[in-house]
Amino acid sequence: NMLINRQITKELKNHLAKKEMTLLLGPRQSGKSTVLKYLESKLKKDGKRTVFLNLDILADKEKLADQTEFINFLRSLSLGKKHYIFIDEVQRIPEAGIFLKGVYDSNLNCKFILSGSSSLEIKNKIVEPLTGRKRTFYLPTLTFEEFINFKAPDLKNLSVIKLSFRKKILLLLDEYLRFGGYPRVVIEENHQEKVKILEEIYTSYIEKDIELFFEVRNKSSFLKLVNILAAELGGLLNKDAISAEIGSNRLTIDNFLNYLQASFVINLLSPFFSRPRREIIKSPKVYFSDTGLRNLMVKNFSPLETRTDKGQLFENFILKEISLKLGPTEKINYWRTRIGAEVDFVLSRGKEVLAGIEVKANSRQNLKPEIAMKSFIEKYAPEQIYLLNFLNFYKISKFNLN
Repeated sequence: NMLINRQITKELKNHLAKKEMTLLLGPRQSGKSTVLKYLESKLKKDGKRTVFLNLDILADKEKLADQTEFINFLRSLSLGKKHYIFIDEVQRIPEAGIFLKGVYDSNLNCKFILSGSSSLEIKNKIVEPLTGRKRTFYLPTLTFEEFINFKAPDLKNLSVIKLSFRKKILLLLDEYLRFGGYPRVVIEENHQEKVKILEEIYTSYIEKDIELFFEVRNKSSFLKLVNILAAELGGLLNKDAISAEIGSNRLTIDNFLNYLQASFVINLLSPFFSRPRREIIKSPKVYFSDTGLRNLMVKNFSPLETRTDKGQLFENFILKEISLKLGPTEKINYWRTRIGAEVDFVLSRGKEVLAGIEVKANSRQNLKPEIAMKSFIEKYAPEQIYLLNFLNFYKISKFNLN
């Protein structure tokens, strides 16, 4: 059974009835296997037939070594009743997209539920073989809401926080920003142990994804790059400076950045322009999918009030929460003028500017828009602006953009 209730489970359950593949993507150890196992146990309870293959296990991986044999194996199973086939860590299949397309198109009496900790497309960018055959879901490390529901269920309704709860919420936010949302880290109470688990998660990511899957030869450059990105959290990415610092060329750095994004470790945020073509040339900003993992890189787990980077951590947190609420046609960017005036986040849909968002790591009662935000409003007339800080950040649960 799942210790931590994950909000996506309901959507996944509903999708089990659909013919197309259910594909659950997310960072390594964000809880995907647990969710798959939970769905499997529910199906078994209802008397359904299931097969569970974990491709991190060698014996299971061998079952998928040959596409034709795998198809025959499934065909023999599913002659009678429909089977639900779970495949965990599906990126371990060479040319996964093409392999799965062939299996899916063999018209077996099977429903496929897959998980992956790397966006499958990275290996075969040229064709997206599974178009129209899958629906993708995303499981991040815990959101703050999931974190609260687990740690303090009495605070469930974040939108109407009573003043008396505010202290408790801020204590929880402090823990969440310091140690992040990996399920195993959240469940562990002891701070030293939390750090040990984060170390283990990072090591396993380096060994299984960076060395094995992406076959990175120059590991020390890769590790240096991750450390630089962590130190620059929320800052502009200067590839030339990084390339000089770690002694790798631009191409290598671009590859490393692609791997880090494809395996859901970092998010790069591009600048906002009303003419999208210009975005490509400008520097993106660097954020991490999980603040705990980021803090491991900079070896700093101190409480928020003593930190010089609390602003960046808080910004990172807001970005994660908003990103998960975006609809399929909505985008999030940052905005920056030539003279360096900045608005943290801009939400848009097509040519429509939905919101400008400014994030401040303080607890002031009355927030006023800064000069940058004022000039942004003049230029783009957003439908809404949000000024968020430690007192009112839960307003982001109201980002109902659709």
